[in-house]
Amino acid sequence: MNCRWIFIIIALLTKDVKGLVINENCDSDSTSQAELIGGRYVLMQSGFPVVPKTLQYQNVNLLLNDFQYGINKDLSISTGIVAPFYVYVSPLFSKEVASKQRIFLGDIAATSMFLSDEKMLNLNLIYTGYTYGSKNNHITAALGYASANILPSSSLVFQLGACKQLSSNIYLLGESWFSPGYQEMKSVSRWQLNSAGQPILADPTNPLTSPYKLNFPNLLIARNTFYINLQIRMISKKHSNKSWSFGLMYFANWGGKYQEQGPFGEVRNLTNEFVLPMPSISFIHRIGDFRPEFIPRSTGIKWLK
Repeated sequence: MNCRWIFIIIALLTKDVKGLVINENCDSDSTSQAELIGGRYVLMQSGFPVVPKTLQYQNVNLLLNDFQYGINKDLSISTGIVAPFYVYVSPLFSKEVASKQRIFLGDIAATSMFLSDEKMLNLNLIYTGYTYGSKNNHITAALGYASANILPSSSLVFQLGACKQLSSNIYLLGESWFSPGYQEMKSVSRWQLNSAGQPILADPTNPLTSPYKLNFPNLLIARNTFYINLQIRMISKKHSNKSWSFGLMYFANWGGKYQEQGPFGEVRNLTNEFVLPMPSISFIHRIGDFRPEFIPRSTGIKWLK
């Protein structure tokens, strides 16, 4: 047996352990609060990956169930379910390039479960970003390229996130996403027009009462999508492997205008504006620590007076 542990056992048996400190070469199995800050702000990824060889669970608004695993100090992977229909996988590579500076590259691939082909979702977002600051106080900017079968074209995604430690166990976190692009409005009623650009009557022999002929094309219109989420994260003092976060999220979609035309000449001017504010609640639990037991190389111990 290592002499180091013989001395410790003797000290424990004699209850003379006051001021005992293991040589700082030992890597203790800490569950520090900062380990819960690594990974995501809320949904957005920061440049700090999950602690190596640990598994972390996150739930957001009871809908997102996310599992993150730190493979090593630079590489992590997450997978999860967005209830009730969607699953995703998301690898992340992050590298420290200078003091308090990290760059990262990641991908999110999502698809549907149990949905018919016409409602199936296939989405991919590849992104890269830069994080500046310490693990407890930092800011991140990222740029992504998203493609999805529910959108008519690919689009850029701009992301900004930040973390600020307010006290030993309370943090302020925030993130925002913005994506300009296009969306398709399906089956919009429009008049059939003749070569002169005039609506065609369904019954030309009865011009006073005849309705117009209609088409129902899909229209391509402009789209701006914005999302922001602000939370206060509180890490349990009693169980530092758990935290709760409370805040507010806001989602908005706007930008395009189009016209819907009726059979008797009526017209409706419409937009694609949609706004959804709602509470934001998330829970994090570090449910596993898979780091191998540390085998000390030094046999010395320190006794503090």
